[in-house]
Amino acid sequence: MKKVLFSILIGTIILLPSSLLHAQAGIFKVRIMVDKALTSSVMITTSNQNVNAYSNFRFPSNLQDSIKLAVQKTVKTQLFQDAIYIYDLKADGNKRATLEMGTYAGGFPKMTKKRAIYRYEEEVYVKIKLKVQGYKGPAFGAMGVQYSNIHPTVKFKMKAFDTDKKKIYSRKIRLWDFDKISSVTYGNQFGTITNTNALNAEQIYQMMKHTLKVFNEEEGRNR
Repeated sequence: MKKVLFSILIGTIILLPSSLLHAQAGIFKVRIMVDKALTSSVMITTSNQNVNAYSNFRFPSNLQDSIKLAVQKTVKTQLFQDAIYIYDLKADGNKRATLEMGTYAGGFPKMTKKRAIYRYEEEVYVKIKLKVQGYKGPAFGAMGVQYSNIHPTVKFKMKAFDTDKKKIYSRKIRLWDFDKISSVTYGNQFGTITNTNALNAEQIYQMMKHTLKVFNEEEGRNR
């Protein structure tokens, strides 16, 4: 009998690290926003301040997949757990995901924390925000024609919660070390037209990738 109990005890000790090693983090919400100021080659502002941006910006499917993998890798690096995307389901059984709308990236989960914990049994629940924005610098030039630069910036924020909805991780980073893009604005009494050296999807993705790389490297140095 003692021999049997001893064998069970040893087996439990051996299995415990394995179960912890295979714990998963469920990514239940990802919001990725890209500023139209960076992706619109033409913006028209009327005299009453209505803005119309002309852009066909979209993340192609291969870059959507690359972004998903980069976010998963970051979650795993920070939480030491394998990360998976968890989705709420519609009545027809399809995944409820974000739509690809130019400003927002598509294909990512958009579930509430309460819903995620109710539907899925994970060790940790993760929420991600990734914003690529553009800030216009000072303008110069003659009357009716103004030249300026737009300063791109990427902000990444990650939060994690346990099964009791308690926040167990929260960290963010904002990077400004990206090349400026130029723009020129032509104005008259009816409004303005701004032509910008707009960024494409690959350039936006590389900015995101660099930000996540720095995010992980800085955390690694602080451990």
